[in-house]
This record gives sequence, C-alpha cells and structure tokens, in this order.
Amino acid sequence: MRTRSGIRAAAMAACATLCLTVLGCSDPEPPPPEVLSVSAAGGAYLDAVCPVNAAWDAADLELDRLRLAAGRGGERLDARPLAEALRGVATASERAAEELDAASRRWPAGTEAAVESVLASLQDDAAQARRVAKLDADELLGYAWQDADVTGEAAAAARAALGLPEDPEAACAEREESGGAGGAGEAGGEAGGADDAGPAAGDPEPGNSGNAGAPEQAP
Repeated sequence: MRTRSGIRAAAMAACATLCLTVLGCSDPEPPPPEVLSVSAAGGAYLDAVCPVNAAWDAADLELDRLRLAAGRGGERLDARPLAEALRGVATASERAAEELDAASRRWPAGTEAAVESVLASLQDDAAQARRVAKLDADELLGYAWQDADVTGEAAAAARAALGLPEDPEAACAEREESGGAGGAGEAGGEAGGADDAGPAAGDPEPGNSGNAGAPEQAP
C-alpha cells in the first residue's frame, strides 16, 4: 500500500509528464512572413521564373527538330525528345509556382494580384505541358498552346508591377549579371502568344525564344 507521500510524488510526476507531453506536442509558432521590398520582390520573382525559360528553350529546340524531320519525310517521327522536354517545362513551371507561393514571404502591396496571376498561369502551363507531352508526333506538330495570350499579359503585368524591364530576356540577363539565381531566360510562367501551329506557349516571363509556333516560354 502506497504511503501518502508516495501517492503525492506519483501524482506530481504524472502531472509533470503531462505538461511536458502537451508542450512537446505543440508546434512552435511560425515566424511572420517577410514583407519584401519592391526591389527584393523583383529579384525573388526572377529567381523563380527565369529557370522556366531554359526548359522552354529545350522544348523549342526539340520542336524544331521534329518539324525538320517531318519536312524531310521518309522517316518515322520520334516525338519522345519533345515529350521529355515538355515534361521538363511542367516540372520547372511547378517549381516556379511553388516559389512564388512561398508562405515565408509576402509580396509588396500593389503587386500581389499580378504575381498571383503569373502563379496561376504557371500552374496551368504545367498541367497543359504534361497533357501535350502525351500526344503523338502529328498531334504535337499541329498543337496550338492554349491561353498563351493570357500568360503573356500576366507576365507583362507582373514585370511592370515589380519595376522590372519590359523585355523578359533583358530582365533575366540583368538578374544573372547581378548574381541572382535565375538563368539567361525566364521560361514558362508568363507566356506570350502562340504565333503558329505547334505546342506554342507565349512569351514567358523572361523571354521569347523567337521560334514561331514553338513552345515559347511562358512566365
């Protein structure tokens, strides 16, 4: 039979264990999001979207190769390289969208809507690129990128809101020179308009490959 002091000690130990358990299970409060200055926001935006252009450049190149093969005739068209490049566009666009949507930071007042539009266009482009990657060669050659004009308008509005150069290629080039993470071209999120038949995305955020009808970059 426990003594009174033993019961009291056991009760205190149980209480301490309960308190530790409750405290240990509660997650610490996340730090408040960092409110970016317009300058910092412009850099963060380019770091997110510029790499997408590299993915679009690769897709443009593969589309050109497929068109050349189709023009020569007499050979079976292989759409696998273009399909792989389009899956790369999808992955890059998804990654860029995640970076733009990071909960750890807040975009400056007056820029949120423009960035949100680019984020949505990146997500749409990613989904579309994955669908288009499943088409056969003939379907790929005849495909026109959907909503390319919407993507281009979103990208242009975001650049204007963030005080970035009007030319997406110039914006990414400047960011690269300043030591930013972006590459020489921002691909995917902001697409311009599809000029011709073929998987064409518009002019992505940073730049347009200039390849008519090709999957031109989008953000």
